[in-house]
Amino acid sequence: MNLFSEIRSLVIDALADMDAAGELPSGLDTANVTVEPPRDALHGDMATNAAMVLAKPAGAKPRDIAETLARRLADDPRIETAEVAGPGFINLR
Repeated sequence: MNLFSEIRSLVIDALADMDAAGELPSGLDTANVTVEPPRDALHGDMATNAAMVLAKPAGAKPRDIAETLARRLADDPRIETAEVAGPGFINLR
């Protein structure tokens, strides 16, 4: 498994935790959640679109999902920072 796949799994697990905690509705399709290099390397090492792709089906604002998800991701020792950018992308270092 490469690092991007590993961090994507971390994101999916954090989303499952949010579901279990009632912070997201159950049954959301995470197939389109990606973790990839950001367009601008100054923004971090990786970025995820999770909040952007889940906002509409969740009936929530992407930034609200991103802020909760970023807090959960920042608890992992592999993540130095998880910063919400723009409407709801999360940049990771």
